[in-house]
Amino acid sequence: MEDSRTKRSISRRSFLKASALGAGALAAPKIVQGDAGEAAPPAANHIDREVMSCCQFCQVRCTTIVQVKDKRVVNVYGNPENAWTEGKMCPKGQALVELTYSPHRLLYPLKREGAGWKRISYSEALAVVAERILKIKSDFPEDFTHRLVLFAPLWESHESEITAQMALYSAGFPDICSPGDTCIGSSATALRICLGSPVSTTTIDEVMNAQTLVLWGANIAEMYPPYIRWIDRAREKGVRVIYLDPRRTPTSNHCDEQIMARPGTDGALALALIRMLIKESLYDRNYVARHVNGFKELLDAAETYTADKVAGITWVPEEKVKALAKQLAASKRTVVWLGGSISRYTNSIQSVRAIIALQALTANLSGPGKGIMNVQGGKPGGTEALEESFSAPDLGSALSFRKILFAMEQKRIKVLILNSSYRRYPDANRVRKAIGNVDFVVYRGFFMDDEASLAHLIIPGTMPFESSGSQYGAQRQVVWRNQAVPAQGETTEDWRFYSGLGKKLNGEKFPDLKSPEEIFELVRRNAPTWSGLTLERLKKEPAGICWPCPTEEHPGTRGTLYPEDRFLTGDGKVELRSPALGNIEWSEPEESPFAAPEQGKAFPLIFLQGKVVQHWQHTYTNWSAYMAQFSKGNYVQVHPDTVKGMGIKDGDWVYLETGIGKIKVRLVVSEMILPGLVWTPSHPAATSPFAENRGASINTIIPSNWDKVSAQFNGFGCRLVRV
Repeated sequence: MEDSRTKRSISRRSFLKASALGAGALAAPKIVQGDAGEAAPPAANHIDREVMSCCQFCQVRCTTIVQVKDKRVVNVYGNPENAWTEGKMCPKGQALVELTYSPHRLLYPLKREGAGWKRISYSEALAVVAERILKIKSDFPEDFTHRLVLFAPLWESHESEITAQMALYSAGFPDICSPGDTCIGSSATALRICLGSPVSTTTIDEVMNAQTLVLWGANIAEMYPPYIRWIDRAREKGVRVIYLDPRRTPTSNHCDEQIMARPGTDGALALALIRMLIKESLYDRNYVARHVNGFKELLDAAETYTADKVAGITWVPEEKVKALAKQLAASKRTVVWLGGSISRYTNSIQSVRAIIALQALTANLSGPGKGIMNVQGGKPGGTEALEESFSAPDLGSALSFRKILFAMEQKRIKVLILNSSYRRYPDANRVRKAIGNVDFVVYRGFFMDDEASLAHLIIPGTMPFESSGSQYGAQRQVVWRNQAVPAQGETTEDWRFYSGLGKKLNGEKFPDLKSPEEIFELVRRNAPTWSGLTLERLKKEPAGICWPCPTEEHPGTRGTLYPEDRFLTGDGKVELRSPALGNIEWSEPEESPFAAPEQGKAFPLIFLQGKVVQHWQHTYTNWSAYMAQFSKGNYVQVHPDTVKGMGIKDGDWVYLETGIGKIKVRLVVSEMILPGLVWTPSHPAATSPFAENRGASINTIIPSNWDKVSAQFNGFGCRLVRV
């Protein structure tokens, strides 16, 4: 008898209905065309000037044209000369006009006094932060290193990231928590171990030269809408597009085939494909012999992953597993696009290692129409000399977030600079409680949100139109954003804040940094891969310039990062061995209903969360009134079979419960998701002024489980309970 979880009985009518809803969300009115449409520019006599800029949100890094009237932004639209996006952009970037002039925006530094706030000047606020940090050194002269923590800058520019590191490292404080440990740290780590670099091995234009494109958990239509045209054009050219996702999404409409596997089983599926390729001699023996280390270990690791066994693990029928293996074996040019969701399980590093191995077996890691696309484009390599120049000789090793969380709970952290959301971490209530033990919390934010409620001092930042700087994107491209309008109130750029802080903490030994251009040049001079990226070139290039770009005459490197299959590992070969990680293997995600039978009885459903096209995680865009009309707060999507016999129906309120808590959600019953799964959007925030965006932060009920690098956000057990 067929298990209900393996059923694929999704009717064409319901599929088209859901697809239409998805497309409708993407084809909203002019200003929020999430199908990556342009916002129409106003008539020329309604503006004073246009400024080249770029969006800060995702690593598409849409370059934009900002239109200004009377020193105020009146419109933003995609730069039509950008070869990557062709002038398309998504609603998040277009919402920045509203967010910049939001009546809810914080414009002046605020210092907590009792139950209220006192407005102070920026110079006074900066002095207070420096005084608090220097007090750590005076109070703990022999033990100050790990008593200051920065939740790293996310919004402003690459120059801000560099300046923050310079300021704190020079003062002897190494603990800067990167967003990577809650994002794509696992896939970046696997790529670095296997290939020597954490970034994509190719660029998106190479899909036009491929035979096969595999979207492995990459929901492009919603995550990176401007890129969906590349997939459509590739299909028109004859490229076969295969999509792996346990949900039908708008991306499904742009693919030839979708494989719906149980969440968290990607590594098992990859190992089954590897086993078939090897056992049936469908792999490239010559390539493996010349370019791959660890083939025997890989063969041993894949030995038990037979197609029938993996069919039971993944819920993908055995014949589909075998058919996929044969398709990949026959494809001489394959690009695999890794979605960010792949990094959201405790088995992520191993799963990505297996996918890299799969590409290696078929000689598809480098060259035209080959490679692996990752979410992250990556920072410049070869900046060791720069880092040494601002690192104190006795600088201790940086602590991971888990150790920092423990240190906060033990009341060892004296100053915390929140330059990003604490809600990005699992078990967010525990994190919030731990932050309550910190003596002094500084928030660099934009609105009076959850982070602001924890702060002793708020120093608001500038919005993108009010600052300039560089950012790096998914195509390894570097783009430049020009300041379009003056900063409002006493908001300040991150680079200026950390530069001023660096001077106060380090005195004359800290460089007198006067502009983001100066900081960019400091990086460029110390980064061989960026040497040719002069500001003069960058400011003229609407699509950015791809690194490596070693000289000013070099056009920038599109396509493969590894010409002639020479990788950046010690001996130039693909490295499938790792003493730290052992053989490539697969294991159930932590707290999966299938990993712990007793817990599985209590929490039998599999939890998933993800982004939607209108919102950027759980911050920032929740303060947009326009985006609110496309939102519905906390809700869950489930298959009809999942709630059969539970006495609940579409539209009902239910509790979504995990092992650490519950939130109230609206039930959405849909055939567009596998039975046995529960999917929910990740963006709602409790402090949003708009009811449609408002909701409990989903990370408050996510258990704190980690792999070697990244936090888990998917794949564990949950349940639905009637309200």
